[in-house]
Parts: sequence; C-alpha cells; structure tokens
Amino acid sequence: MKDTHFIYLADIFCPWCYGFGPVMKRLASEHPELPIKVVGGNLISRPMTLAEDLAANPGLVDFWRSVEKTVGRPLTGAIEAALSGREVRMYSPGADEILVTLNRLAPGHELDQLLDLEDMFYLKGVDMFSVEALAGIAARWAIPSEELASALDTEAALTATQRNLAEAGRLLGEVGSYPSIFLAQGDKLLTVSRGYVRYETVTSLLEDALSDIDIAPADHEGCSFAEDCTAGKNRNRV
Repeated sequence: MKDTHFIYLADIFCPWCYGFGPVMKRLASEHPELPIKVVGGNLISRPMTLAEDLAANPGLVDFWRSVEKTVGRPLTGAIEAALSGREVRMYSPGADEILVTLNRLAPGHELDQLLDLEDMFYLKGVDMFSVEALAGIAARWAIPSEELASALDTEAALTATQRNLAEAGRLLGEVGSYPSIFLAQGDKLLTVSRGYVRYETVTSLLEDALSDIDIAPADHEGCSFAEDCTAGKNRNRV
C-alpha cells in the first residue's frame, strides 16, 4: 500500500467528531501502515463565545445530550461551561491554526493533537485560546510555551491555515459532513465514510476502499453536526 494514507476531516467544535475520536484512534492503531493526514474544518467560521452560540441556538445543550447518548462519550465540559456561562471562545480557523502549528513544531502526532483539542472543549470545557490553555498545550507536546505563542498569528501560520481550510472545502464538496474519512492512493481519493458511523460500519467501508471499490457516500448512513441524530432515529444519509 505504498503512497496510501488516510485523510481525516474533522472540526474541533463538531460533537460528532469528538464522539468519533476513539473510533479513528482505533483505526489508526489497527492500520499503522496507513499514515494519517488531519484536515481541520470551518464549522464555526466566525469568532464567537459559547454563550453567544447558546443564545443563538437555545436547544444546543439538549442536542449535545442526544449526541452523548449516540456516541457513548460525555460532553460534560462543554455542557457545564454552557450552563454556567463560563467564558469559552469558539472559532474553527483559530483552532485549525493551533493544530497546523502543533504539527509543524511537534510533527508526527496529527491525530492525537486533534483529539486533545477536541477533549479540551467537549470533555473539559476549556477555552483553548487562553494563555493558560496554550501553555498547557505546549507542555503536552514538549514545546516551549513562548515558541508556540510566537508561532501563532504569523504569516506562515495563517498561510498554512488558509491552505488547510481550502482543502477542507474541497473535501466537503457540496454536501459534506464532519467527520469524514478518505483513503488517498496516489492521485486517487476514495471516500471511506462521511458523518458519524459505528466502528463496525467504518471498518467494513474501509475494507471495501482498500479493495479499491469506490463506495458512494449516499449508500451509507451517518450523523451530521446539524441533525438531531439519536440512536435508531433521525438518521441522515450523507
């Protein structure tokens, strides 16, 4: 499988992506021969606070609780932060910038870096843009905190982020969902899955992709960020 690798499209503020994290981690451990390229999304395309998001979407906490039931992972931090009015900033391009900068300063850990940032928001309810959080992120990856801080908001970081967002847009296409998995084989790009899917489903789809069978995304079910998708109902075909 020379030149074959995963492309994993996920947005740090997407609860389905957070829920899918252990599945993607398991796939990575089962297929060490397939490197993973992570591409961050643009779900929260303008800076906002969690309080502003909740005011605009009063059913947000109920939606997150339904996601918890489907994915089997607690979204405790985000829910508690929303209910308490804690100041937590949300901005996908900004989170993507942290991600691409981490990948440059501490390469070879793209998936784990993404999953850590998802955990910061959904599991811990932390504002990842705060000085304290950025210092913790730097320590986690053995980067001097001042080095990470100085690398952000630079022309290089912004250029890399824009390149990432452009690739995310191409991968999503006209109808797309987070999270999505693709298998790149040279110049060929196969869709493995779109939206949140169970481990058993994605492994079956991956087996087909590895056999060079191009599966149409519409033939499989998944949950998108925008849908109230709970177990056994409100499935959207993506």
